[in-house]
Amino acid sequence: MSLHWLEPTLAAPPANLAAAVGDPLVAAALVRRGIADPDAARAFLDPDLYHPADPFDLPDMDRAVARLRRAIEHREQIAIWGDFDVDGQTATALLVEGLRALGADPRWYIPDRQSEGHGIHIPALGRLIDAGAHLLVTCDTGVAAHEPIDYAKSRGVDAIITDHHQIGDTLPAAEAVVHPLRLPEDHPMRTLPGVGAALQVIRALAQSSNADPALIDRLVDLAALGIVADVAVQTGDARCW
Repeated sequence: MSLHWLEPTLAAPPANLAAAVGDPLVAAALVRRGIADPDAARAFLDPDLYHPADPFDLPDMDRAVARLRRAIEHREQIAIWGDFDVDGQTATALLVEGLRALGADPRWYIPDRQSEGHGIHIPALGRLIDAGAHLLVTCDTGVAAHEPIDYAKSRGVDAIITDHHQIGDTLPAAEAVVHPLRLPEDHPMRTLPGVGAALQVIRALAQSSNADPALIDRLVDLAALGIVADVAVQTGDARCW
């Protein structure tokens, strides 16, 4: 079976769109991307005109923030479980840096690509818990990790999942599952990869803590790297960072 690229049907851009962007070729390209409104076009082309969505739009974000704040206030050890690809590593680094800035002292674990592979592995998770972890935070993984999350729960450890991979019929029994695919299909955060979900957690936690807004500015390079490397669809919030 042969595969072919399918170009969208060509359509002349509206005159007001061409005037708004200042170039008929750019206007035509935007129309092919489904952007015909001048205000939407300006926001697409200029991040200064784009207003990121509220991170609390993500389901369970309020629960995730409440549990993280409790962990920080009570000096509970937080363990971050990432993934070995660029999305997972940037998400891990972003969570470590962001949580440190907000008063936590997190540990982290990234599984070995060759000997462990993707996912959360109970032997390594057990070692993290033995070393004192009270709260597990995943990034770029975890939405299918029912058994590991149940294991953590059996040992008195809560879990916050941040992930973007396909969701199964049921969610793991975590304290919170922060996942862009739980949003409506037209939501601007829906195409975020793992690092994007992690960034939203830090945004929400920083907002609830009245932290310095400059914190997010220090993290957007990690978010941008993970978004590009994971070939995320760059629309909405996945484009503005």
